[in-house]
Amino acid sequence: MRNRNRTFGSPLVLMALTIFIDFTGFGLVIPLLPFWAERLGAGPRAIGALLAAYALAQILFTPMLGALSDRFGRKPIILLSLVVEGAAFALTALSGSLALLFVARFVGGLGASNIGSAQAVVADVTPREGRARAMGVIGAAIGLGFVVGPALGGALAALGEAVPFWVAMGVALVNAVLVWRLLPETRRRRVAETTVPTPTARVRDALVAGWGRALRRPGVARLVAINLLYTVAFTGMETVFVLLTQRTFGWTARQNGFLFAYVGVVIVVMQGGVVGQVVKGLGERRVLIAGMALLAAGLILLPWSGTLALVLGALGLVSVGDGAVTPALTALLSLASPADAQGETLGVAQGAGAFGRLVGPLAAVVILGALLAIPTLPSAPTSRDRTARGTTRAADRDVPADATPERAEARATERAVR
Repeated sequence: MRNRNRTFGSPLVLMALTIFIDFTGFGLVIPLLPFWAERLGAGPRAIGALLAAYALAQILFTPMLGALSDRFGRKPIILLSLVVEGAAFALTALSGSLALLFVARFVGGLGASNIGSAQAVVADVTPREGRARAMGVIGAAIGLGFVVGPALGGALAALGEAVPFWVAMGVALVNAVLVWRLLPETRRRRVAETTVPTPTARVRDALVAGWGRALRRPGVARLVAINLLYTVAFTGMETVFVLLTQRTFGWTARQNGFLFAYVGVVIVVMQGGVVGQVVKGLGERRVLIAGMALLAAGLILLPWSGTLALVLGALGLVSVGDGAVTPALTALLSLASPADAQGETLGVAQGAGAFGRLVGPLAAVVILGALLAIPTLPSAPTSRDRTARGTTRAADRDVPADATPERAEARATERAVR
């Protein structure tokens, strides 16, 4: 019993619980946000700008909060970010204009910029050999939050349009209380500096200098670039996949929802248990390379998948690859960083990931539009194409030899010759 209590009370388990609750609250409102914005007169471009505002805040503040957690401790930064996130949900629910909604989403992006600090907690309390497994547990908690949150948000929306936002606020505040009461501080404050920087210098250091320091560390710049490109590829796939299945199979949101649930389950299983065992035998670097190869293979196969079996196979490769890449890459970033700069390095990586989530969907839509404009572009045969070809062949078999004018003329000429 004592070991079980120690396990439940460990910072890793508490951080995984915190991340799960945090992303459940985030997932509560994401499917409903476009409709909430439309109520205030937003069109497609304004809705896209709302998402961009949220991502922009994460690009700016995730490295900043990570660096601050190195200086002042993980717990106060995570606690403050959760309170800010709860306030953002309340502001979203109270938004009576589109401008106020933009402010609420930007503030929400600031509050959600705590993932680098949370990963730094994991790095603080896990040995090097267990780092990838622990990062996988955090990744699994994120995936579970994204599964539970949207489903719960859809159910709560039946009680009122604003209800999911108020519930998300309550979830964030409960999460803050849990962090305050249960999460121990895993990183002590740095020794006080001999010179006190000016407020302007502090802001510049938090927003900009952290990127330079992190990217100058050996290996970190390369890993951050890998994280950026991988995020662009994966989010680009998520954006155009629905268009692909609608064009190929005529599927609706319902069928695509099942497929994304399948992807989520595979990723959670990979990150929650499998990847830790694989890393023990192969090491983080080989797991990262293998995961990227599987991800690339799945992305290449997807456009040519003309049957459900092929789609499931290609998505399976993508999901297994993603489930391997994320924890291995995060562990390598942590191992390449000194102990007193874990938050800064992981925050920079998460900031680059946020930039990838902003660029990836835009790039995917632009490329898809350009490809569809090419009339001779080969692609997987659609169900409509196969049905049309089958109908044509059947009709050809049923048409008499002289049913067309050309065949009738040839038949008459043959009779005249005879």
